Amino acid sequence: MATDPYDTIYEALQRATELMGQHVEQLGCHQEEEERDRLRKIQALIERLAELFHRRDFPKFIAQTTSTGRQTSTPVNIHNEYDTLTQLLDQHLNPRQQAPAGASPQRNLVQSAGGEELYPNGIDAHTGQPLLHITAGDIVAMAQNRQFKPPDTAVESIYKAKVAAFCRSEEFAPSGEPMPEAVTIARGLIGGIHTYGTIADVDQDTIAEARWAVVVRAKEDVAVLKALAPLIQHRMRQMGCRPLNLDFQSGDSSCGAWLRRHTDDGKKSLRDNWGEVPPVLLVRTGETVNNWLTRHRVSQAPVDPKQGVPFYLMIVGRPGPLDPHDDVFIPWGFQYELDVFWGVGRLLFTDASGRHRLDAYRDYAEQVVAWETRADAASHLRKEIAFIGTRHEGDTSTERSAKNLVTPLAAWSGAPNTTPARLGFGHRLYLGDDATRDNLTRMLSASAPPAILFSATHGIGLRSSDDPARLVMHQGALLTADFAYGSIRREHWLAGEDLDAMSNLNVAGMIACLFACYSAGCPQHDEFAFEPGKPRAQIAPFSFVSQLPQRLLAHGALAVLGHIERAWTYSFSGVEGGADSQIQPFQDVIGRLLKGMPAGSATDQFNVIQGARSLTLTKELEDIRHGIQPNPARLARLWMARNDARNYVLLGDPAVRLAI
Repeated sequence: MATDPYDTIYEALQRATELMGQHVEQLGCHQEEEERDRLRKIQALIERLAELFHRRDFPKFIAQTTSTGRQTSTPVNIHNEYDTLTQLLDQHLNPRQQAPAGASPQRNLVQSAGGEELYPNGIDAHTGQPLLHITAGDIVAMAQNRQFKPPDTAVESIYKAKVAAFCRSEEFAPSGEPMPEAVTIARGLIGGIHTYGTIADVDQDTIAEARWAVVVRAKEDVAVLKALAPLIQHRMRQMGCRPLNLDFQSGDSSCGAWLRRHTDDGKKSLRDNWGEVPPVLLVRTGETVNNWLTRHRVSQAPVDPKQGVPFYLMIVGRPGPLDPHDDVFIPWGFQYELDVFWGVGRLLFTDASGRHRLDAYRDYAEQVVAWETRADAASHLRKEIAFIGTRHEGDTSTERSAKNLVTPLAAWSGAPNTTPARLGFGHRLYLGDDATRDNLTRMLSASAPPAILFSATHGIGLRSSDDPARLVMHQGALLTADFAYGSIRREHWLAGEDLDAMSNLNVAGMIACLFACYSAGCPQHDEFAFEPGKPRAQIAPFSFVSQLPQRLLAHGALAVLGHIERAWTYSFSGVEGGADSQIQPFQDVIGRLLKGMPAGSATDQFNVIQGARSLTLTKELEDIRHGIQPNPARLARLWMARNDARNYVLLGDPAVRLAI
């Protein structure tokens, strides 16, 4: 059988892409950044050409390009025109997203059914173009082909319980704000659940009552726990436990082996021997959240820490395997599900290859202890919320976040009779053209940092074909106002390595809330764009925590609230289209943090929104399975909104709190 020439060319271009990536990687630091960026852009162009041949679309592309007047008698010089060629290929491969080269009109919108637009966040680090192309029709097809499915009965019950508990609590309506739309809709789906709520005799904002523990894989390197020993001892003192000798011996091959020595070979537990054993809980290979809770004789319900699983749980470890043989990780999904009722944070410090940076764990542990035991800590923070909000011309995503999130939040924080005003907190606003990298770095190097940094920007995204180390080190970096569409340079974003290079960096005691794509981390496989019946595309060499929050924590920040995967405007807007701005969850988080509540308690409303939107999406998917024709735009919004709410995570120790 004759070889298909399209396949031959496709394979050759794929190989060229790999070789180009290897060449860029080998250049290392011996070439100018501009030269490396040029080569990476050429790599992106070859990548698109490969896709064109894979689709057998090359003749059609040439015909269309010629008809639009792009081809001239002058040969194309790839060194001068690869940006334009890449944009032309993007327009052909993604026909719903048409935009002339160099123009600024709404490049990041995704067209959905009926002309409605969906607004993804995130910018390609090579092209300066949006990361994602997906339509409402694609989402309906995925639903009808069962590419995603509603939660099982047990998980649905968890969400119902969480929403029900929220609806009966009066403390979740800051300054008399109305109930978030997602919760109002979901409340009608709950039915007769009346028995769930917080245990009355446990104050979850008091560590001694709510309790605290580290959650780690049994096979994890015990050196990680050893590096965190100062923090573990500190939390034990706060909980009223007697000092324990956390001796680490050369024979401790893993965290599991170490803990067995300290629990009489597993005979002692936190449930029956509280204060006698280290507050460390192990996760076994392949264990789900429900399996794990069952093994500890508890279930997904309002937490009674005396039953053996403390309320504050600090997961320590990678969110995914580094290779097919690696099973030393605790998935993002484990954290999402456990966080519904518990106050959960994740602590992870890794290098570009995903290996632990033990010195960073030690630095974080020592800095938290020093800060929390410092009598004058509050005087070293500005009683201020710093807001950073980009607004790029013609960019609906940042226009909406600037108008409907950052601006109303800043107005709320300065209004009388609000939590910030009552507690004496001011605010500083860098909006639009003022949200520059210079202003951001100046704020991070002031003599006293703001108590809270709140940013709403695009996050940087790289392609899976990129140099893996560069992807891991830059994914989720914050794109500042210096950027303009189609013209992106390295100095347009702030990455973790930039913090390391700042001699006067000062973020000690600060808590950061970063609204941006990949601002907290990245999964290995795409959670938003995939074809029915096919595996999800790989978008990273492995799941990881982004470097920017890692470096913030390693340099003294207490905690970072951020986003896994892409972020969408549904975090602050109504899915039903009935409200332009729904900022109550962000008001609630900021207000609770300013009151001095632990971070793992302050971020609870995002868990409520996750549960509410999951319930509503479940109902929509069940209707499809019963033959009811969905509204494509509504289903698209619900699916995006559910993922958007679920993907917020807390990084750092969930028991930390602002010094006020």
